[in-house]
Amino acid sequence: MQRLPIRRLFHLSIILTTAIMLFSMEPADASVYNLMKPVYHVYVDGENIGTVDNKDKLNETIDKLKQEEKGDGLVLSLENEVKVVPERLFRPSYDNNEAIKQLEDDLAFVAEGYELSLGKEKVGIFASEKQAKNALWAYAKPFLSEDHIEKVERMTKNELPTGKKRYPADALEFSEAASIEKIDAAPQDVLTEGEGVSRLSKGYKEEYIHSVEEDETLEELAKKYEMTEEEVVELNDLSEDEELNKGDELQVLKEKPFGMVVETLQSVEDEAITHKTETKKSNSLLKGEREVTQTGKDGEKSVTYRITRENGRVVAKDVVEEEVMVEPVTEEITVGTKEISSKGTGSFEWPAVGGTITSKQGDRWGSFHKGIDIAGVSDKTISTVDNGTVKAAGKRSGYGNQVTISHNNGLETTYSHLASISVSVGDTVQKGSKIGMMGTTGKSTGIHLHFEVYKNGELQNPMKYL
Repeated sequence: MQRLPIRRLFHLSIILTTAIMLFSMEPADASVYNLMKPVYHVYVDGENIGTVDNKDKLNETIDKLKQEEKGDGLVLSLENEVKVVPERLFRPSYDNNEAIKQLEDDLAFVAEGYELSLGKEKVGIFASEKQAKNALWAYAKPFLSEDHIEKVERMTKNELPTGKKRYPADALEFSEAASIEKIDAAPQDVLTEGEGVSRLSKGYKEEYIHSVEEDETLEELAKKYEMTEEEVVELNDLSEDEELNKGDELQVLKEKPFGMVVETLQSVEDEAITHKTETKKSNSLLKGEREVTQTGKDGEKSVTYRITRENGRVVAKDVVEEEVMVEPVTEEITVGTKEISSKGTGSFEWPAVGGTITSKQGDRWGSFHKGIDIAGVSDKTISTVDNGTVKAAGKRSGYGNQVTISHNNGLETTYSHLASISVSVGDTVQKGSKIGMMGTTGKSTGIHLHFEVYKNGELQNPMKYL
């Protein structure tokens, strides 16, 4: 074994003796200990970042950083492990500024967050469950009816027997299930209630494949999906001057709502019950004639609906109950089936309602009067003298409004100076049916009917047939 030189043994003996004397001092003789100054070595996540002479400065720095990070209602905790090791030295070395600066650079905080999701889509993180639910409620209210809002707020006003607070959002229904999960989050990722409402209103963007249409430009495509041209270029790795061709498939971002606010309401509405119409045939009426034997009248009912709305838009309206208040009255109509023969009987009926002949056929005022004039009637209705077909109906020079009827048996009659005409060319008329009203149109000296008769085209004397 190697021996130490005598001189080195002597020095070691002095050092050991001094050390023993220091540690064996009585408290009363602690002047040497008091000469030693305390310092604090700071470790962040196991790594020494510096030494300070006052640990209060460390706590002040941590509190200051926490206040700078702290948002509305945020609960923060240190993400790092901070350890302070004290030591006393005769001539300690420390640098407060450097240690504090390094501490500010290294420290990070984590927030207590509450992540709101609708279905599989994450809306955002809030400082508390209350803020998340308040954001949901503020987003939903504009889509709800006033009665629904009042009912929900009244229902959630009082606390539960357990003392737990109710939130209006708890009474909401969404097309996607709402959930809130407690998580750790970076403080800068935590939303305020207002930011949450804005995000809920805006929705999220989902990737979607767009097939380019003919002559569609990048500007038009971007505008259609509310994107910038730069976003489309970057998403599809396009060059800025690249032209689009019909059928190109490009990725775009399409806005989608996180979830629809679903509202189910009951509504009672008074509605009309449309009356029915029943038609019966009758051979006592001519074919084409209709007679209302009972006037129809709509009824009234009270209908209870279950209405489903999504974001204020009605998507379903189902009948729950109906109650008839007034029964409807069926309208009854009789339709004639009796066929009208267009062939005349050969026996004429008087064409007016009463009246007398004021001018016969023959010479009159220096000319030949072709027919007869009838005036002095009790009713101005003019009717056809026999069955037939309307050959002409309209104005004729000198005769005014005139109707010509072919009786389909060689006979033809004309009715002139009418105030109005009630038939049209091609109509089949029955003996005694109305064809117009007596008047004074054309060359007329007063209200009367000018009546003429023809057989096989030859003028006849009307008195021979009347």
